Amino acid sequence: MAKKLIREFWDCDHVVVPSGSCGGMIRAHYPELLADFPELGKEVEALARKTYELTDFLVNVVRLDRVPGKFGGTVTYHDSCSGLREMGVKSQPRALLSKVPGLAIREMQQPEQCCGFGGTFAVKYGDISTRITDLKCEDVQSSGADALVLGDLGCMLNIEGRLRRRGDTRTRVLHVAEVLAGMDKDEG
Repeated sequence: MAKKLIREFWDCDHVVVPSGSCGGMIRAHYPELLADFPELGKEVEALARKTYELTDFLVNVVRLDRVPGKFGGTVTYHDSCSGLREMGVKSQPRALLSKVPGLAIREMQQPEQCCGFGGTFAVKYGDISTRITDLKCEDVQSSGADALVLGDLGCMLNIEGRLRRRGDTRTRVLHVAEVLAGMDKDEG
């Protein structure tokens, strides 16, 4: 799959992904993953250099100064492990969210704390993963925000699933792109 993705995208000007973990895989792990294929070296490096997480691209390449969305309420933002550590995404989503009319950001106590998903980690170490996710859910709920906004699809599924299993049907869970584009159907 990595070779196919490289063949199809290496010569694009930019590759923009909606999830920090997807971008992190391409940017941080493809060079190592494909080290045994030196004939792909140039393409792997080219693709890694021009792969961006969505909010990073919108802030640092497009330099977006306004967004079409609007939101009536408060949000808290979860920093995904891959987005934060592999893609350098921290201020970008907050900068964009601050441009959304009607939206107020309420930070969690530990927005950078892992959500417990980690791909197969959640399967292999279910009890540990659940405890980590419970801590994240408590932090989200303690923020008092109307919605949790994220930029990583794995985190999104994991945290929303746990919130619902814990009985929280009030906190909306939204991808940052939904908010920026004004796609939130439940806005107040």
